[in-house]
Amino acid sequence: MKRIYSLGSLLILFLSLAIYSCSKDDKKSTATTDEDQTVVFTAAKVNTDALYDDASMEVLQVNTDAGLSSQPSNVQACASITVSPIDAAVWPKTVTIDYGTTGCIGINGYSRKGKIIYTINKKLITTGAVLNVTFDNYTVNGYKLEGTYTITNNGSANGLNVGIKLTGGKVTYPNGSFYTKETNTTWIQSAGQSTLSILDDEYDVTGTGTISSSGHTLTAASKGNLHRTVVCPNTVSGLLDLTYHDIAGTLDFGTGTCDKVAVLTVAGKQYTVNLP
Repeated sequence: MKRIYSLGSLLILFLSLAIYSCSKDDKKSTATTDEDQTVVFTAAKVNTDALYDDASMEVLQVNTDAGLSSQPSNVQACASITVSPIDAAVWPKTVTIDYGTTGCIGINGYSRKGKIIYTINKKLITTGAVLNVTFDNYTVNGYKLEGTYTITNNGSANGLNVGIKLTGGKVTYPNGSFYTKETNTTWIQSAGQSTLSILDDEYDVTGTGTISSSGHTLTAASKGNLHRTVVCPNTVSGLLDLTYHDIAGTLDFGTGTCDKVAVLTVAGKQYTVNLP
Protein backbone atom coordinates (compact mmCIF):
# COMPACT_ATOMS: atom_id res chain seq x y z
CA MET A 1 0.00 0.00 0.00
CA LYS A 2 1.15 3.48 -0.76
CA ARG A 3 0.47 4.75 2.75
CA ILE A 4 3.13 2.41 4.21
CA TYR A 5 5.81 3.53 1.82
CA SER A 6 4.77 7.18 1.94
CA LEU A 7 5.32 7.16 5.69
CA GLY A 8 8.65 5.46 5.10
CA SER A 9 9.72 8.14 2.65
CA LEU A 10 8.50 10.83 5.00
CA LEU A 11 10.89 9.75 7.74
CA ILE A 12 13.75 8.52 5.58
CA LEU A 13 13.87 11.87 3.79
CA PHE A 14 13.35 13.87 6.98
CA LEU A 15 16.73 15.59 6.81
CA SER A 16 17.83 18.37 9.10
CA LEU A 17 17.47 22.09 8.32
CA ALA A 18 20.76 23.95 8.45
CA ILE A 19 20.39 27.22 10.37
CA TYR A 20 22.78 30.08 10.84
CA SER A 21 22.76 33.29 12.89
CA CYS A 22 25.03 36.23 13.63
CA SER A 23 25.40 38.97 16.21
CA LYS A 24 23.99 42.49 15.99
CA ASP A 25 26.64 43.71 18.42
CA ASP A 26 28.71 46.54 16.92
CA LYS A 27 31.88 45.41 18.66
CA LYS A 28 33.95 43.28 16.33
CA SER A 29 35.23 40.93 19.03
CA THR A 30 31.72 40.15 20.33
CA ALA A 31 30.31 39.76 16.82
CA THR A 32 33.06 37.31 15.94
CA THR A 33 32.37 35.28 19.07
CA ASP A 34 28.63 35.17 18.41
CA GLU A 35 29.16 34.27 14.76
CA ASP A 36 31.58 31.50 15.72
CA GLN A 37 29.07 30.17 18.25
CA THR A 38 26.20 30.13 15.78
CA VAL A 39 28.35 28.31 13.23
CA VAL A 40 29.15 25.70 15.89
CA PHE A 41 25.46 25.39 16.82
CA THR A 42 24.51 25.13 13.15
CA ALA A 43 26.92 22.24 12.62
CA ALA A 44 25.63 20.60 15.82
CA LYS A 45 22.00 20.92 14.74
CA VAL A 46 22.70 19.45 11.31
CA ASN A 47 24.73 16.60 12.77
CA THR A 48 22.39 15.71 15.63
CA ASP A 49 19.25 15.94 13.49
CA ALA A 50 20.87 13.55 11.03
CA LEU A 51 21.69 11.08 13.82
CA TYR A 52 18.08 10.96 15.05
CA ASP A 53 16.88 10.74 11.44
CA ASP A 54 19.12 7.71 11.00
CA ALA A 55 17.53 6.08 14.04
CA SER A 56 14.12 6.77 12.50
CA MET A 57 15.23 5.09 9.28
CA GLU A 58 16.34 2.00 11.19
CA VAL A 59 13.08 1.81 13.12
CA LEU A 60 10.90 2.34 10.06
CA GLN A 61 12.77 -0.27 8.03
CA VAL A 62 12.39 -2.86 10.78
CA ASN A 63 8.75 -1.91 11.29
CA THR A 64 8.04 -2.46 7.58
CA ASP A 65 10.21 -5.53 6.98
CA ALA A 66 9.38 -7.42 10.16
CA GLY A 67 5.62 -7.02 9.83
CA LEU A 68 5.47 -7.35 13.64
CA SER A 69 3.68 -10.68 13.30
CA SER A 70 6.72 -12.98 13.29
CA GLN A 71 10.19 -13.10 14.79
CA PRO A 72 12.35 -11.63 12.01
CA SER A 73 15.91 -12.71 11.33
CA ASN A 74 18.71 -10.40 10.22
CA VAL A 75 16.36 -7.74 8.84
CA GLN A 76 18.97 -5.01 9.19
CA ALA A 77 21.88 -7.12 7.89
CA CYS A 78 23.77 -7.12 11.18
CA ALA A 79 21.26 -6.41 13.95
CA SER A 80 19.27 -8.89 16.01
CA ILE A 81 15.54 -8.07 16.00
CA THR A 82 13.11 -9.19 18.72
CA VAL A 83 9.34 -8.60 18.60
CA SER A 84 7.19 -9.20 21.68
CA PRO A 85 4.47 -10.42 21.54
CA ILE A 86 4.62 -11.88 18.03
CA ASP A 87 0.90 -12.69 17.93
CA ALA A 88 -0.52 -10.49 15.14
CA ALA A 89 -3.69 -9.84 17.13
CA VAL A 90 -2.00 -8.66 20.32
CA TRP A 91 -1.00 -5.02 20.85
CA PRO A 92 0.96 -3.07 21.99
CA LYS A 93 4.26 -4.55 20.88
CA THR A 94 7.85 -3.95 21.91
CA VAL A 95 10.57 -4.24 19.31
CA THR A 96 14.29 -4.39 20.19
CA ILE A 97 16.96 -3.75 17.57
CA ASP A 98 20.21 -5.01 19.09
CA TYR A 99 23.46 -4.07 17.34
CA GLY A 100 25.65 -5.73 19.96
CA THR A 101 28.43 -4.29 22.10
CA THR A 102 31.35 -4.57 19.70
CA GLY A 103 29.94 -2.71 16.73
CA CYS A 104 27.75 -3.59 13.80
CA ILE A 105 28.30 -2.09 10.33
CA GLY A 106 25.00 -1.44 8.56
CA ILE A 107 24.26 -1.40 4.86
CA ASN A 108 24.92 2.36 4.71
CA GLY A 109 28.35 1.94 6.33
CA TYR A 110 27.36 3.37 9.73
CA SER A 111 28.82 1.68 12.81
CA ARG A 112 26.19 1.15 15.52
CA LYS A 113 26.36 -0.29 19.03
CA GLY A 114 23.78 -0.86 21.74
CA LYS A 115 20.02 -1.05 21.30
CA ILE A 116 17.15 0.90 19.81
CA ILE A 117 13.91 -0.09 21.54
CA TYR A 118 10.47 0.99 20.41
CA THR A 119 6.90 0.35 21.43
CA ILE A 120 3.91 0.66 19.13
CA ASN A 121 0.23 0.48 20.05
CA LYS A 122 -1.20 -0.47 16.64
CA LYS A 123 -0.16 -0.68 12.99
CA LEU A 124 1.62 2.54 12.10
CA ILE A 125 -0.63 3.22 9.09
CA THR A 126 -3.63 3.38 11.46
CA THR A 127 -4.97 6.66 12.82
CA GLY A 128 -3.93 7.02 16.45
CA ALA A 129 -0.88 4.80 16.11
CA VAL A 130 1.95 5.96 18.39
CA LEU A 131 5.51 4.71 18.06
CA ASN A 132 7.89 5.57 20.92
CA VAL A 133 11.62 5.10 20.42
CA THR A 134 14.16 4.94 23.28
CA PHE A 135 17.85 4.09 23.37
CA ASP A 136 19.89 1.68 25.51
CA ASN A 137 23.57 2.65 25.45
CA TYR A 138 23.14 3.30 21.74
CA THR A 139 25.85 4.92 19.63
CA VAL A 140 26.22 5.53 15.92
CA ASN A 141 29.68 6.36 14.55
CA GLY A 142 30.78 7.10 18.12
CA TYR A 143 27.91 9.52 18.94
CA LYS A 144 25.67 8.46 21.83
CA LEU A 145 21.94 9.16 21.52
CA GLU A 146 19.45 9.54 24.37
CA GLY A 147 15.86 10.70 24.74
CA THR A 148 12.46 9.65 23.43
CA TYR A 149 11.54 9.98 19.77
CA THR A 150 7.79 9.78 19.16
CA ILE A 151 6.00 9.28 15.85
CA THR A 152 2.21 9.72 15.87
CA ASN A 153 -0.25 9.09 13.04
CA ASN A 154 -2.72 11.94 13.54
CA GLY A 155 -5.01 10.64 10.80
CA SER A 156 -6.40 12.50 7.83
CA ALA A 157 -9.07 12.05 5.18
CA ASN A 158 -6.69 13.51 2.62
CA GLY A 159 -3.26 11.92 2.96
CA LEU A 160 -0.87 11.53 5.85
CA ASN A 161 -0.79 13.71 8.94
CA VAL A 162 2.12 12.72 11.16
CA GLY A 163 3.57 14.28 14.31
CA ILE A 164 7.28 13.75 15.06
CA LYS A 165 8.59 14.80 18.47
CA LEU A 166 11.91 14.46 20.29
CA THR A 167 11.89 14.95 24.06
CA GLY A 168 14.87 14.77 26.40
CA GLY A 169 17.21 14.49 23.46
CA LYS A 170 20.92 14.38 24.20
CA VAL A 171 23.83 13.65 21.87
CA THR A 172 27.25 13.00 23.40
CA TYR A 173 30.12 13.47 20.98
CA PRO A 174 33.15 11.12 20.89
CA ASN A 175 35.21 13.79 22.69
CA GLY A 176 32.73 13.91 25.60
CA SER A 177 31.02 17.20 24.75
CA PHE A 178 27.25 17.08 24.37
CA TYR A 179 24.17 18.93 23.16
CA THR A 180 20.61 18.65 24.41
CA LYS A 181 17.73 19.18 22.03
CA GLU A 182 13.97 19.14 21.61
CA THR A 183 11.94 19.11 18.38
CA ASN A 184 8.22 19.06 17.64
CA THR A 185 6.98 19.01 14.05
CA THR A 186 3.84 18.11 12.11
CA TRP A 187 3.92 16.82 8.53
CA ILE A 188 0.69 17.11 6.48
CA GLN A 189 0.53 15.66 2.99
CA SER A 190 -0.39 18.26 0.39
CA ALA A 191 0.11 16.39 -2.91
CA GLY A 192 0.37 12.87 -4.30
CA GLN A 193 -2.51 11.35 -2.38
CA SER A 194 -4.29 10.04 -5.49
CA THR A 195 -1.39 8.07 -7.01
CA LEU A 196 0.44 4.88 -6.04
CA SER A 197 3.87 6.42 -6.65
CA ILE A 198 5.62 8.11 -3.72
CA LEU A 199 7.64 10.35 -6.03
CA ASP A 200 4.88 12.96 -6.34
CA ASP A 201 4.26 13.18 -2.59
CA GLU A 202 4.65 16.59 -0.96
CA TYR A 203 4.26 17.82 2.62
CA ASP A 204 3.67 21.03 4.52
CA VAL A 205 5.74 21.07 7.71
CA THR A 206 5.29 23.21 10.80
CA GLY A 207 7.02 23.10 14.16
CA THR A 208 9.74 24.23 16.51
CA GLY A 209 13.10 23.05 17.79
CA THR A 210 15.93 23.95 20.15
CA ILE A 211 19.53 22.87 20.63
CA SER A 212 21.47 23.81 23.75
CA SER A 213 24.94 23.51 25.25
CA SER A 214 26.80 25.24 28.09
CA GLY A 215 23.92 27.61 28.78
CA HIS A 216 23.48 28.70 25.17
CA THR A 217 20.39 27.90 23.10
CA LEU A 218 19.48 28.25 19.45
CA THR A 219 15.76 28.04 18.62
CA ALA A 220 13.98 27.61 15.31
CA ALA A 221 10.28 27.95 14.49
CA SER A 222 8.47 27.66 11.18
CA LYS A 223 6.87 30.86 9.95
CA GLY A 224 3.83 29.40 8.23
CA ASN A 225 4.44 26.20 6.30
CA LEU A 226 7.79 24.81 5.23
CA HIS A 227 7.28 22.85 2.02
CA ARG A 228 8.97 19.49 1.46
CA THR A 229 8.88 17.09 -1.49
CA VAL A 230 9.91 13.43 -1.46
CA VAL A 231 12.24 13.92 -4.43
CA CYS A 232 14.21 16.76 -2.77
CA PRO A 233 16.31 16.26 0.39
CA ASN A 234 15.91 19.89 1.49
CA THR A 235 13.02 22.24 2.20
CA VAL A 236 12.04 23.88 -1.10
CA SER A 237 10.10 26.88 0.20
CA GLY A 238 8.99 28.65 3.37
CA LEU A 239 10.46 30.72 6.18
CA LEU A 240 12.11 29.74 9.45
CA ASP A 241 12.37 32.18 12.36
CA LEU A 242 15.62 31.87 14.32
CA THR A 243 16.69 33.17 17.71
CA TYR A 244 20.10 32.93 19.33
CA HIS A 245 20.16 34.78 22.69
CA ASP A 246 18.55 38.13 21.75
CA ILE A 247 19.50 37.92 18.07
CA ALA A 248 16.64 37.31 15.62
CA GLY A 249 16.85 36.17 12.03
CA THR A 250 14.75 34.69 9.23
CA LEU A 251 15.83 31.88 6.94
CA ASP A 252 14.18 31.87 3.49
CA PHE A 253 14.18 28.56 1.60
CA GLY A 254 12.99 30.08 -1.68
CA THR A 255 9.92 29.63 -3.84
CA GLY A 256 9.95 25.94 -4.73
CA THR A 257 13.24 25.09 -6.44
CA CYS A 258 15.12 22.04 -5.16
CA ASP A 259 18.59 23.29 -4.28
CA LYS A 260 21.10 23.55 -1.43
CA VAL A 261 20.80 27.29 -0.81
CA ALA A 262 18.74 29.38 1.62
CA VAL A 263 19.02 33.07 2.52
CA LEU A 264 19.33 34.34 6.08
CA THR A 265 18.33 37.91 6.90
CA VAL A 266 19.67 39.41 10.13
CA ALA A 267 19.65 43.11 11.04
CA GLY A 268 18.99 44.08 7.44
CA LYS A 269 21.89 42.00 6.13
CA GLN A 270 21.64 38.86 4.01
CA TYR A 271 23.79 35.74 4.17
CA THR A 272 23.85 32.66 1.93
CA VAL A 273 23.27 29.45 3.84
CA ASN A 274 24.36 26.10 2.42
CA LEU A 275 21.90 23.29 3.19
CA PRO A 276 22.87 19.60 3.56
